[in-house]
Amino acid sequence: MAGISKTVVNLQPGKMEEVTKFIDSQAGLVTELDGMIGFAVAVTGEDELTIIGLYESSQNARDASDTVQKVFSDIAAFVASPPERGVYSGVWFPA
Repeated sequence: MAGISKTVVNLQPGKMEEVTKFIDSQAGLVTELDGMIGFAVAVTGEDELTIIGLYESSQNARDASDTVQKVFSDIAAFVASPPERGVYSGVWFPA
């Protein structure tokens, strides 16, 4: 079964553009993680992003935690509270 991570990031007001550019710049690092199939970033509120990661397994998603924490530590000055990340078993459906 696939592993799916969901991370909700609450940003400080007015920081959306800066954080979006930073995430774009880190896409290569993230997509090179073992077992990573892909990820998506959705604007889910005025100052909120939700990032969904898709992995070959839940273990791959858990193993990515150190890299994910490193990426988020680099944007700590832009977030209003620590990101909330969860890892779930699931199924994905390719187009």
